[in-house]
Amino acid sequence: MVKKERILSLIVVILMVVAAAITVNKTIFGHQIDKSGKTDTGNVQTDSIITVTDSGTVIVHAGALPGNINGYNGPVPLDIYVINGKISEVKALPNIETPSFFKRASRILDSWNGKIIEEAAEMKVDGISGATYSSAAIINNVNVGLAYYEGTDIHRSSSTPLKVWFALAVTLVACVLPLFVKNKIYHNIQLIANIIVLGFWSGMFLDYALILKYLSDGFTFPLGLTAIAMLIAAFVYPLFGHPQYYCTHICPLGSAQQIAGQLCGYKIKITRKMLKGLEWFRKILWAVLMLSLW
Repeated sequence: MVKKERILSLIVVILMVVAAAITVNKTIFGHQIDKSGKTDTGNVQTDSIITVTDSGTVIVHAGALPGNINGYNGPVPLDIYVINGKISEVKALPNIETPSFFKRASRILDSWNGKIIEEAAEMKVDGISGATYSSAAIINNVNVGLAYYEGTDIHRSSSTPLKVWFALAVTLVACVLPLFVKNKIYHNIQLIANIIVLGFWSGMFLDYALILKYLSDGFTFPLGLTAIAMLIAAFVYPLFGHPQYYCTHICPLGSAQQIAGQLCGYKIKITRKMLKGLEWFRKILWAVLMLSLW
């Protein structure tokens, strides 16, 4: 009975988030639902890719290109200003990224200023830790815009940051090894790795915005594989006798809780009645969240 309830809850959540992906981003697994032909960039509607001002400044509207890469919450449209073959400014247009994270990622916008197109196209700009998706979207969208300006392939690949590979490795180890190794020392090492690599360095953990992003854009390697592994641990493992696996062995927030619990000698005693009340609170909260999402 419990297993059937979990399966039903999982199906409901998936359907709700799929509906949200279609409604918010107008795409599902990279396939555009809205075929109007215009790219929505918040308050700006862009119909052409390149415009030239009266002063001779060339503006490349990267957000209008098919190779545009989404950030954490959705599209990250950019305008690239070119004067006499040199980039004068890369300007971020209105978007739905989390303002605090996007402000941090926006530090790299000046990296291309003053560079000639050929030089800018070959630059290797590092992303900002703690704003991985937003900064990666900025870098990739600039590359896409410059590639279009040069008349080259707009779908060319960019190098994957080292922290993404580390995040994938830590996640895969956490998904497999605890199933066979029951050792407190190893478990604590894994918790610390989760906090440092998945939490502080790469910012990789499951939340609503991340799941919505992948349902809208589809999964790309290696970031997509990391997310898939986390989703399997969070939603599939519990169906096979491993409840709370993601929270216990992978989630950087859950890992920090466990480390803090070991450092704190005081233990709170919870009665059976209180546990039952918390369980009902969890169910009510879940229902409220689903209703709010709907």
